[in-house]
Amino acid sequence: MFYGVWAAVFAVVLGLSRGAPARDARPEAAAAAAPARVVALPPKPEGAASAAVGEGARYSEADCRSRPAELRGYCFKVLAQQRAPEDLEGALLACAELPAGEPRQECLSDVADLRAATDLAGAAAVCADMEPGRWADQCVFGLALRERPVDPRAAFVRCDGAGRFRDFCRHDVNGEIAVVDIDLALSHCAAEEGDLLTRKSCWHGLGKYLARVDVDRAFAACARVPRGPDGLYRENCIHGLGWGAAESAGRAFAQRCGEAGPERDSCLLGVAYNLRRFEPEAAVALCGEAERADLRARCLEFVRRPPR
Repeated sequence: MFYGVWAAVFAVVLGLSRGAPARDARPEAAAAAAPARVVALPPKPEGAASAAVGEGARYSEADCRSRPAELRGYCFKVLAQQRAPEDLEGALLACAELPAGEPRQECLSDVADLRAATDLAGAAAVCADMEPGRWADQCVFGLALRERPVDPRAAFVRCDGAGRFRDFCRHDVNGEIAVVDIDLALSHCAAEEGDLLTRKSCWHGLGKYLARVDVDRAFAACARVPRGPDGLYRENCIHGLGWGAAESAGRAFAQRCGEAGPERDSCLLGVAYNLRRFEPEAAVALCGEAERADLRARCLEFVRRPPR
């Protein structure tokens, strides 16, 4: 099941420019702008099953049909979610009661995610039958996250089918892999697949997810990352490390950024970017501590931008 905290987060690409061509990192790419040196945290898919599924009232088809028209669709959506783990056919029938287009496709994506915990093949079939587009892409993204504990290699490959969310999928899936198998995660990034943005995102996820659980392991892993073109690979790993560590340690983690050596500024930026939504003044102050003028300017531009 995806998490509501990620809903509607589709617009952040961070950048520390030094001569690479500008790229849009996601569908609604907010940083269209400058040449991205560091990629931001990709979002988990939005929409997905309500956190209330399985709690409170249980619904039936008769219940949903008896409700006012404006509430009927929501009722069938919850009914689909409730049925998904045990009754895939019934869940799909409930989704079919929603209007065609986005409401129905979102419902199907939710069903696939909930079904994947016990029936990966069935969930994959749901994703494959969906209309091409955003929700089908998110469906595959969610499926890869579910598959990662079962078959991490296959989960990483599955991200190739996630369309517009491919880079975000690889970021998150490989980040989770890094926590349990750092050598496999490093090999995925070292394969040099995709364009520069794709490759940077892979290294970023590795640093971020490791730092969430073990900062020392994250520093050790980033030290194994090749510097890459213009130093971007290791910078992205360290940026992810700063971001992931700051999720629990907050601004205080900036005191350890010196351990990143030449990538100290990238670590500071990772911390600042994480603080942007919660402590904007602290984020601005951290940007000001960056020694490199280009990174300092890029950091200030990002943290002063109103959160979406």
